[in-house]
Amino acid sequence: MVAVCLSTQSTPTLAALGEITTAPVATKSIASSAASSFPAARTTLVVSIRTHEILLDSGTTVKEFATPQGRVFAVSWRGPVLPDFPTVLGNHFPAFQQSAERARDNGVRKSTLALNRDGLVMRSTGRMRAFEGFAYLPALVPDGVVIDDLVQ
Repeated sequence: MVAVCLSTQSTPTLAALGEITTAPVATKSIASSAASSFPAARTTLVVSIRTHEILLDSGTTVKEFATPQGRVFAVSWRGPVLPDFPTVLGNHFPAFQQSAERARDNGVRKSTLALNRDGLVMRSTGRMRAFEGFAYLPALVPDGVVIDDLVQ
């Protein structure tokens, strides 16, 4: 069961990956069940995360996922234009930039960039007017959160 409490914001602001967000955000509780060794027994884990969604002027939607304390552990994007990666990735932008440059120097000309380096996992794909992707910091993902469920 997922409960969502929505909030609104008048001016869009983004916190970079790994930073503390100061924006009002929705709180989402994620409940997952795990079967125990007893067939009739179930354990339920409820994890609270904070979400923040911004529609940029470009038409691209960026979602931030933060711990209950507000530290952004993941971001996702979807829209006609890529987000400003230095803003979204913050201190993790150089790792992305180096991987993108290395791929380009090696002659890789793909519409998909996948990165798992320096504590950053990222995937960006698309073409003009249809981009999507996500980035997250595995070390900051709260226990019980299935990252694939969030960034899809």
